Amino acid sequence: MKGQLKRFRERQQQVIKRSYTNAVSIYEQTLQQVVSAAPGGQRQDERELVSKMRPGVVYAMRCPDQPEDYYRTIYLKTNPLTGDLQTLVSNVVYGSTPPGMDEVSPEQVTKQQRDRNFTNLNAFPFRGQS
Repeated sequence: MKGQLKRFRERQQQVIKRSYTNAVSIYEQTLQQVVSAAPGGQRQDERELVSKMRPGVVYAMRCPDQPEDYYRTIYLKTNPLTGDLQTLVSNVVYGSTPPGMDEVSPEQVTKQQRDRNFTNLNAFPFRGQS
């Protein structure tokens, strides 16, 4: 019985190895197709975007429907009671962004708002005064 079990386990190991190498090759083919489909391997948008938004800094976000004329300002504020970040978005402003103000994409603002829910994982973040 021990010999059969050993052979069975060896066969199962071989099946796992074959399926893993097959999955990796499919993944590599998919990545190659994505790279070959990209136009020149460059970003289509040539703006310099901020990689990580920081609290206490005002950012400009171009409105997606009228990007050449309108923008909004985005400000991240830290809530002192909970430690979470609050995203403050201004009304629409007509004109170009002021010099020195970093631009962010609407996707970055959405990601920041989505991620802020997981900054403080305490069940009861405010415990009152002790």
